[in-house]
Amino acid sequence: MAIIRNRKGVLVIQWYDPFEKKLCSKSTGLTVSETNIKKAKKYANQFQEKITRDYKKQKELGVKIVTIKEAFEHFKKINQNKHPKTIADYERFYKKFQEQYDEELPCTAINKLNVEDWLLELRKLKLAKNTIHGYGKQLNHFLNFLFEYNYTQMFKINREVKTRPEVKEKITFTDEDLSKVIKNLKGKNLNFKSSINLLAYTGLRPSDLMSIRVKDIDLQNRMMKYYSPKRKIFREIAFHEKLIPILKRRIKEIKDGPLLNYNCTENFGRAIRRYFEMLKLDDKKYSARTFRKTFISLCRSRYNMDASVVMELVGHEHSNTTDKYYNKISIETMKLELKKYMIPKVLRQKK
Repeated sequence: MAIIRNRKGVLVIQWYDPFEKKLCSKSTGLTVSETNIKKAKKYANQFQEKITRDYKKQKELGVKIVTIKEAFEHFKKINQNKHPKTIADYERFYKKFQEQYDEELPCTAINKLNVEDWLLELRKLKLAKNTIHGYGKQLNHFLNFLFEYNYTQMFKINREVKTRPEVKEKITFTDEDLSKVIKNLKGKNLNFKSSINLLAYTGLRPSDLMSIRVKDIDLQNRMMKYYSPKRKIFREIAFHEKLIPILKRRIKEIKDGPLLNYNCTENFGRAIRRYFEMLKLDDKKYSARTFRKTFISLCRSRYNMDASVVMELVGHEHSNTTDKYYNKISIETMKLELKKYMIPKVLRQKK
């Protein structure tokens, strides 16, 4: 029951919060007088009625009283098979979330108003727009999990408060720069040469390429298998004839095991960035992902390759029903389309 206390001449309401399971207090701002005591008691009764009503409603909805920490541990357990980068994103979000929410609080302390306040404060931070949106996406995942397990009452966030992604410029290599990247591989080890050539001639993600093992490559039939961590499926594709010499040399060098020697995609990316710095291309916002964007752009816009075949080659999910469920694109079809693809040749200008 909410009661009135005299605290240094000011009337304070004290009550037991069944959600947080602790005594709480709140100043009324009223000084001690007979009239104000009546007002404070009336306010305390209304306040207690609201707490009782809310608690009863939570009970009826089957809301379970667990701490935010317990809920997040459950959330991680359910999502333990996700990609390590996704798990790292969850951890990064939770660390930011804890700046406002004490993890020992019950999940019922998370409500529409304070979540929207958290998002509004988040948007004020001097961070990249997509970094802020990343926090917003993980918040949505966590909230949906809380709602699913009845850890807090469901609510809807105002669309004006939600974070939004930034659509960035599509950066692709110029013909001159792509030619420069390929031509300057002399002196590099076979691991790196294979990495650059695979990126340039397949358009696959670094994480896809890192899954390829020697046994997955069929040089005679120009086929390779790989596991896509992003899509969580095993795939088989044809590869460009220009890759045969470099793959032969690499296979002869390592004989067995993973084709490329990188511990993680971050190390893969760092090796690419260092190479760009050496070529003085580091001011052009190029990254390992630029190879994928360039490959797809050249295939579709310059060489007019079949869109469905390009999607199959780079591991994109087909969007139309025909290709998704009925049309099986053969290895031979991929080989025929790949004949159209080439690294642009840049002629040296005469001085």
